[in-house]
Formats: sequence, structure tokens, C-alpha cells
Amino acid sequence: MASLTRRGLLKRGLLGGAVLALGGSTLLATREGLSLPPPPEGLQVLGPREYATLQALARRAFPPRPGWLDADTARVALTADGLLARGDPAVAAEVKQLLGLFENALAGFLLSGRVTPFSRLSPEAQDAAFEAWRDSRLVVLRTGHHALRSLVYSAYFMHPAAVAATGYFVPEGFHDPNAPVWKGGSPRPLSAKEGSTP
Repeated sequence: MASLTRRGLLKRGLLGGAVLALGGSTLLATREGLSLPPPPEGLQVLGPREYATLQALARRAFPPRPGWLDADTARVALTADGLLARGDPAVAAEVKQLLGLFENALAGFLLSGRVTPFSRLSPEAQDAAFEAWRDSRLVVLRTGHHALRSLVYSAYFMHPAAVAATGYFVPEGFHDPNAPVWKGGSPRPLSAKEGSTP
């Protein structure tokens, strides 16, 4: 999630803003995408359409395969929603805007000629659409591809079974989830005892 920063995510000048504005356009944008029931826990940041779009993307990144969790079992979109809720609200707002653009049939038509919302495409067409963002000449789309990919992968590997499938196990006591988190500002100077070398 380190790559999802306010400075580096989507604000890429007037062209980037114009492309993102397509996500809120009407006409083809009114075409309905995939509908998923909301999680019982509820959503903190994502709306129902954004949740469904992100889960559709996660299903392409993590399809069913032996020894690994699929995206639905890992509940990738729900975990991503929690990650966004704990982060910078400005970044969360831009991710929502980006998901709207990615799903939007009008944006798809203008950028790549497709007239179907992303979540309604065939698996092969979804792969092609996401790869087109990765290889686009528009910086905002390449940046968007990286941001969405980072979010999906971060959410997936927060599931313990997904980490276990890699064969890597975090040593017990290696990470304390209750440890204080530095949130910016000047660090506290070390005392003479803390700064001494044994």
C-alpha cells in the first residue's frame, strides 16, 4: 500500500483529471455492471458498484487453483475496503473515482472501444482491458493500473492462508500488531542509553 500516496496516485494534470471525470459521466456509464450482495459486515469506503468492480478484478488476479485461496474466499474487496478506510481519505476518494472509471462503459468505449462495463466482460476481455491500462500511453491509466494491482495484492496477502500458500511463515514475535505507529513529524531524539552501542 506504500505506492498509494496522495502525491503519486492519480493527480497527473488536466488530462488525468479529464480522464477521471469520465467515470462520472452518463450515457454509456448507466450500463449496469456486476451486482454482488454486500458483505454482512458492511462497507466503510466502497459503494456497491465499486465493491463489485474490485472483486471482479481480484477474481482475475486470483482465480481458483490448487493450493491457493481464490479471491472470493480471501474476500479481497472487503479487505481492500478496510485498508482504504484506515488510510488517507483523499487516496480512498481517488481509488473510488478510479474504480468508477475502470468499470465505466463510456470510458471503456472512448479509451479502448469496448462498450460493456468491466465487470460484465468475459475473463479474457477483462484481462485484456487491465493490460491495456498497464500499457497505455496515458500516465493516469498506467498509474491507475499500478494502484489497483497494488491494492488487490495487498488485500489478498493479508489473509493468513494466502501467506501460508507461499511457503513463507512470519516468525512468532517478529511483528507486534500493537506496536506504536509513527505518523510523521520529527522523530523523538534517542536518550543516551538508547543511542549507546553495546
